[in-house]
Amino acid sequence: MKWYTIGEVAKLCNIPIRTLRYYDDIGLLKPERIAPETNYRYYSIEGMRKIPVIKYYKQLGFKLEDISRMLERSNFDVLEDYMAKELLIVEKQMAELQKKHFAIKEWQRLLEQGETLLAEPTGENKIEISSVPRYRTLKFHYELEKSQNVDIEFLYSNLLVEICNKNNIYAYGPFMLYFDNVDQRIHHTFTGVDCYTAVIEEETNEAMTTEVGGFEALSVVHKGDYRTISDTYGKVQDWAKEQGIPLQGASYERYIIDPWSTTVSDNYITELILPIGG
Repeated sequence: MKWYTIGEVAKLCNIPIRTLRYYDDIGLLKPERIAPETNYRYYSIEGMRKIPVIKYYKQLGFKLEDISRMLERSNFDVLEDYMAKELLIVEKQMAELQKKHFAIKEWQRLLEQGETLLAEPTGENKIEISSVPRYRTLKFHYELEKSQNVDIEFLYSNLLVEICNKNNIYAYGPFMLYFDNVDQRIHHTFTGVDCYTAVIEEETNEAMTTEVGGFEALSVVHKGDYRTISDTYGKVQDWAKEQGIPLQGASYERYIIDPWSTTVSDNYITELILPIGG
């Protein structure tokens, strides 16, 4: 029988010597012969045939401890069992990647919408009557403490990320805040706010979601810092009075471009949605 030194095996199989020594230490691939006078390691062709198999199984994602069992190959049952288990893992990873892909594409689409709105000429806010589509969304309520002197958008987004991470939820699209009293929003006297964001539904506890939309509203895009958002609200209220359009007295704020997307507050894009109806 022809024997190969560890150096020859490393060269023939394109594998580092240190890796072969590590495989020896953990019992994954041990040399069939060790010269007692020199302690040199020697491998047979049968041992070398295991090396491409190890590489392939590693590429597929199997752990070295599992590969050690798979190399026994005494019967097909062992391989089939490990393959079935690994398939379940890979399918779960694929499902996670699909969710991430969808969420990232939606954020990209939102950025494109914001860039389009930013490119429009600045001037008078264009107020429109629009139908708000109905859709299911994650919902939670945030109650402000008197001592909190921080932007509500920051408080909401921070809590949103915590909820999504804790429940393995993928959110996408714009965040929305709901204020049940526009005047309190304008004068910053509100004490609580409902928070919404679209999520991939099948992974979400139904108790955490609700339906929003399905109503007529006045819609206007506010460009710039949140400190001037009250001025835009005032213009919508004045326009509604001039047109004889009754408002419910509540509002939604849909954040298209916000601090998540830019550090330049002049580039913030926020859609204000005021439901119609007395």
